[in-house]
Amino acid sequence: MSALVEAVRAALRASGRRPAVAAHDAWGASGLELALPETALLCLQRSGVVDVLRSRGVDVFCLSEEAGPDAVAGASTLELLQHEATRAWCAARPPLALLAFKPTERLQAAAAGLGATLVAGAPAAARAAENKLAFVDLAQAAGVPTPRWEVVPREAVDLERLGGEWGLPLVVQGPRGNAGQRTWPVRDGRDLERLLALEPAPRLRVAEWVEGMPFTATALSAPGAAGAAIPPCRQVTSVTWLTPEPLGSCGNAWGEPRLRAVEADVARQVAALADELARRGYEGVFGVDFVLGPGGPVVIEVNPRMVASLPVATQLEVLAGRPPLLLHALAAGLGLVAPPAAQGEPMPDGSQLIVHELARRPGPAPGLASGVYRLDPAGPRRARDGAWLTDLQAGDEALLVTRSPGEAVSPGREFARVYLRSAAAENTPGVRALVDALRAADAA
Repeated sequence: MSALVEAVRAALRASGRRPAVAAHDAWGASGLELALPETALLCLQRSGVVDVLRSRGVDVFCLSEEAGPDAVAGASTLELLQHEATRAWCAARPPLALLAFKPTERLQAAAAGLGATLVAGAPAAARAAENKLAFVDLAQAAGVPTPRWEVVPREAVDLERLGGEWGLPLVVQGPRGNAGQRTWPVRDGRDLERLLALEPAPRLRVAEWVEGMPFTATALSAPGAAGAAIPPCRQVTSVTWLTPEPLGSCGNAWGEPRLRAVEADVARQVAALADELARRGYEGVFGVDFVLGPGGPVVIEVNPRMVASLPVATQLEVLAGRPPLLLHALAAGLGLVAPPAAQGEPMPDGSQLIVHELARRPGPAPGLASGVYRLDPAGPRRARDGAWLTDLQAGDEALLVTRSPGEAVSPGREFARVYLRSAAAENTPGVRALVDALRAADAA
């Protein structure tokens, strides 16, 4: 890893830039600073981990501290970069080489207004590829196995025909939406009526249901980065105490034994998608969602952007001594051609749970503080401060990162994460009690 770190540092010095990552929360922006400590983090909402990171020498800008919680409630990364307080903070520092979730043309322009360079390959190409309807053609061009699916006008969803051919339930999706939003299982006419009342898109993707285990792989589409990828992880989905979405994604687990046998097959499919994305003009980080069905891995969709699993995956890569994918992405954005290093231990087991607000109304952030908790059968006990997986010292500990009191929590949206040093994720004894305690503190 050290060789790539030094190459990136040399390129940054030559360009006069400093690395930075922007996300909604500090935990979404974190990870790269473990490999490249000079990385700055920019976030909208405040969390207790901000203080811990600063105490460890990480430069963190939090807009909520400057503008107040009300000003950032419901705001986006675009608004973070457009805010005058962000401009003042950036003006006092070297120009940024900025990585950000979901880069768009407007985000690229906002970064330029800060004197920053957005490290992202062709936001327009990314948005086109992320469209679930367009992905039907993209996947076919890449030659990867997919479910049987069709793109149809909303008024032409033929439940009787498709259900007869593919079986029920069907999966119906709008063109956009992440973490299971705008994705519905349809078992009968009543389900179809309900989703049509909620989904405004004129065309929908209708797919067969593939029974099996959802999982995710993340890689890089960039010159000289062939094979730069994070091992696949099991995707935690449809856990009702974590997400309100019926097919909602709410966590990731590395170390799942069932995935070891298909890693080579997955790598080939991911490489084919990387080539097709590059052909269509996208170069950057992308995630691929799969289901491990009876016949092997089946590709469901691609997300050409930084994905929710990336922060904790980056920490696991660093723990293994691997140059993290984000470091390769930064190198590619700086024009370096650096093939991925093969050294490093296998990635250790680890998992995260993403806690969404279950209520359909806005509310305040919970009162349970971020930190390391002992998962005691009698209820979680806070042990100490923490911000990284390396802060966990025992198998019965969990790291909770959550919003500070007074910060807004949007209906249905993420407001906390739980990190674990095992692949058990939602099945870890005591972890639901920690989430229940978090929600109880919220209610109180």
